[in-house]
Amino acid sequence: MTTQAKSIPWDSYTAYREVTAHPETLTGERFSVERLLHAARDSEVLFRGWPFIYSDERFTRVRENRIETTVDNSDIRSHPYFETWQAWQTGLFFHRAVMDEATYQPALSRGKIIDFVTTVYHISEAIGSLWRLYSALGLHDTETISIEFRYTDSKDRRIDTLEPSRAPIRTVHGGADEEVVKRKEAALGVWRASDADMASSVAAEVFQHFGWLSPNTTEITKITREFLAKSRF
Repeated sequence: MTTQAKSIPWDSYTAYREVTAHPETLTGERFSVERLLHAARDSEVLFRGWPFIYSDERFTRVRENRIETTVDNSDIRSHPYFETWQAWQTGLFFHRAVMDEATYQPALSRGKIIDFVTTVYHISEAIGSLWRLYSALGLHDTETISIEFRYTDSKDRRIDTLEPSRAPIRTVHGGADEEVVKRKEAALGVWRASDADMASSVAAEVFQHFGWLSPNTTEITKITREFLAKSRF
């Protein structure tokens, strides 16, 4: 059961996927709370069984200068999983989720890993949801949107995949840094028209930091295009 996050143990884990996004123009009250709420609902897309921007009046709260949703899905996933997202009146967006690889026992049994497919899916759904969010907020297609992906506790984390149908990815070493940060910016219209290619590019660059020096961009692009084509509202 999805529950509100009154006792989520954020400090108990160190491995998180984080996404930060913002438009070129950030001002104090560029968007009203009502507009943020409507845009969040309009950009709630199901690429998988759970949306990247989960909008639910039971869990969404209005704060001083933003709206915020925090949920705990540990019961649904049968392992600790929780996330939060915030949409600020300035246009700033932030999303944070604990890595399944740090809480899911089959992943833990393989050591310190970052799952190949999960990472491609996460990057793809973030991009596919965020261009919809900023479109719903009424931004012009020519305005630049910056999206940044951050992976914490990345040192010595190596790429693997939990899907038995996929061939293993063998890397010589894991991440060299404590965190991996990858940022990309483009006009909103470019994000919309090229979301799969943008997601593929980001994913390939992220994987390089986890020891995969020559990622299979053909396979990554195939996954992102098929994944983003499945959008449901």
